[in-house]
Order: sequence, then C-alpha cells, then structure tokens
Amino acid sequence: MTWPFFIAVSFSLCWMLSPEVLVRLGNGIAETRTLFLAAIAISALISALAVSLIRHPRLRNNGNCSQTGLLIEGLGKLPAMTIILACRISLVLLIPTGLLVTGGFAFNEIFLYWFPNFGFAFVLLAIVCLLHLAGERFARMAQPLFLVVVLLSIAILCLAGLGGSASSTPISVDVGFTFSLPVLAGSLMFFLGFDFATPDQENDSRVPALAAVFFCFFLLLFWSMLSLQYVDAEKLAQSTIPYMLTAREILGEPGRYLMGAAIISGVCAAVNGFFLLALTALADLSKRNLLPGHPPGKLKRRRFVVLLSVIIGAFLMGGLAGHDILETYIQASLILWLLFIGLLCIAASKILYEVSASGIRRGLVLGSIYSISALYLIIANEQSALIIRFLLSIIAASAGLSAFWLWKRPAYEITYPTVKKTGGQS
Repeated sequence: MTWPFFIAVSFSLCWMLSPEVLVRLGNGIAETRTLFLAAIAISALISALAVSLIRHPRLRNNGNCSQTGLLIEGLGKLPAMTIILACRISLVLLIPTGLLVTGGFAFNEIFLYWFPNFGFAFVLLAIVCLLHLAGERFARMAQPLFLVVVLLSIAILCLAGLGGSASSTPISVDVGFTFSLPVLAGSLMFFLGFDFATPDQENDSRVPALAAVFFCFFLLLFWSMLSLQYVDAEKLAQSTIPYMLTAREILGEPGRYLMGAAIISGVCAAVNGFFLLALTALADLSKRNLLPGHPPGKLKRRRFVVLLSVIIGAFLMGGLAGHDILETYIQASLILWLLFIGLLCIAASKILYEVSASGIRRGLVLGSIYSISALYLIIANEQSALIIRFLLSIIAASAGLSAFWLWKRPAYEITYPTVKKTGGQS
C-alpha cells in the first residue's frame, strides 16, 4: 500500500465518516436496532457490488475510470451532463453549508465559548478554499491528515468504551425484526462516496473504494453498538448530536474534546472532498467541451474554487444554514446522489455488455435498487413536495443549460477500447 492508496481511501471515507452520517447512525440504531444493523450490512454489500461494477477494469479509458466517460458512453451526452451538473453542484453547495455550521457550533460549545460559531465556520471554509487555491496536489495531500484525526479520536473513544463501565441499564439490541423499507433505503446513503476517484488511481481502482466501504461498515457497526451500551436509546433517537452524548458518557470531558476534534476535522475532510468531487467532474466535462460556458481544455480551477466558496459563504451569511429547509435540501441532494449511482451502474453495465457480453444483469439490478430507493425516499419524506420541486428545478436547469451548450458547441467524442465478446451474461 502506498500514499496514493491512502489518499484514495480518505476521499471515499469523507462522507461516510462525516458528522451528518454519525447523527443518522445514532438516531437509526436507537430507533430500529436489529433492523438497522441488518440494513447497514446489506447496504455495505450492495455498495461493494456497485464498486466492483463501476470500477471494473474493462471500463478504464486511458488508465482512468472516468465516471463522466461512462455516463456519456452509456446514457448519451445530454443525460450525462444533466445528472453530473445537477448532482455535483447540489452536493458541493448544500452539504458543506450544513457541515460548516456543525463544525462552528462544535468549536464554540466545546473549545472556545467566546468565539462566534459562524465565524469559525468561515475559518474552516477559508482553510479548504486556500488548500484548493494552492493546487489540487495540496488538497489531496491534506485529506488523509484530516481523516487521521477523525479515526484516531474515534479509536481512542472506542478503546476507552471497551474498557469502561457501560450504562447500568444497557439496552438490548434485539427488539424484534420487522421489515422497514425506509430504513433499508436510507442506509444506502451511509456508504455514498465510493464514486470518488483521484488521478493517482492508475491500477485497480476498486481496491481503495472497497476498503473504504468495509472499513466504514465495521467502524459504524462497532460505534453504534457502543452507543447503545452507554446512552439511553430514547436520548439517542431524539438527539441532534448523538455522537457527543456517547463520547461524554465514555470519557467525560476528555471525551467531548476528542469528539469535538473528530467533528471539526471530519467537517474539513468532507468539505474538501466535496470540492474535489465537483471540480473533478467539471474538469472531466471541460476536457470534452461539455462544460457550459467554459472553453474546452483544462479547467480554470481557481475561478471555480472562489465561486463555490463565495456561494457557500453567501448561504452562511444569508441564514440558510440556520433554517430547517437546509436539512430538506441536503436530503434531496443525497437522494440525487443515489440516483446518480443508479444511473452510473446502468451505464457501466451497458458498456460492459458491449465490450465483453457480461455485467448487464448485475448492472440493471443495482441500478434499479439505487433508483427505486431514491424514488421511495422522496415519496416517504414528509417534505416530499419540496424535495420534488427542488429536484425538478435543478434537473431542469441543468438539462436546459446542457442542451443549449450542445446545440451551440460540438462535443469532443470519447472512444472506449473494444474487446471481443466472450462468455455469457452475469
């Protein structure tokens, strides 16, 4: 294993170990317990199958697993541009806005009470912005360092939890097993992020993503069990910071400091990861002359870094971060991410079938699972009307802009190497 491997793993983990996932984990294990544990196990397996499909060696073009290339080849230019722009832009603008506020509140409430929470949110945004302005290399090198702080803090808490005295009335995990589609569909969101890719992934790009998925599964499984042993289930289910309740019960005040460090560093890792995710997608579109309003060739990264930072800063100053509607928008963005993965699986299976007559069944099944889960989460949400309006608006805007650009400018074609068909379907 080399440094590029750890960089790739750290980017895949940036959402999986973010504060938002830890909140959903604590609430979920307290509410459904046995079902929740089964759901995250099934979701980890589905995610691993998706990784093995979209990172298949036969899908590489010039040594790289390009998601943009897969979607264009498998779905066509207009659908590919639409889903890429809608998904990546919504993710990089909305989720970091919510996470930065979380980091600001953590610093204010745990370390320095006199420091303004929104002020520290801007400090974290500035750190990520400066990393990307310094160059992609610096942003990628910093990612493992952020994750090391998160993992080290959680590891210390886990070890202390094993050796400490649990609650006098620990909660049993076994409360019966009943099927719940919302839990199963929602648990797929825990392992999003395996579609991250870095320029250093020149060999088998499935390995870092698979390592991230299974490592995250075992860590989340262990932390959720530990949470139930130390904190009352009702408190966990209703809390907006269940991870902090567990940390405080395990180590007291030092536990709060450790978790505070993990949260702040996790916010930096997630925001840095979403910036790279968006910039990589935009750069890939630019190479093919498919980025609306941008000349073909190398992406003007610094302009986009500043633009994204200014928009997120405007969201913070405008009060969106303190509004309940942000949580709905974040959920809508995650649903769009699920749909993106579903379409990616379908596109990958189509190309695999064309080059080797394999993968079509698995791709259609995985694509259906992700797409149906996304649609169900829309319908089951209390704010379904708002989510539908949001998704329709951003998809329509992306589609209209993409269609105009395709009409105005010719796109550069990409050609995949063809392999003689062998074998049957799988």
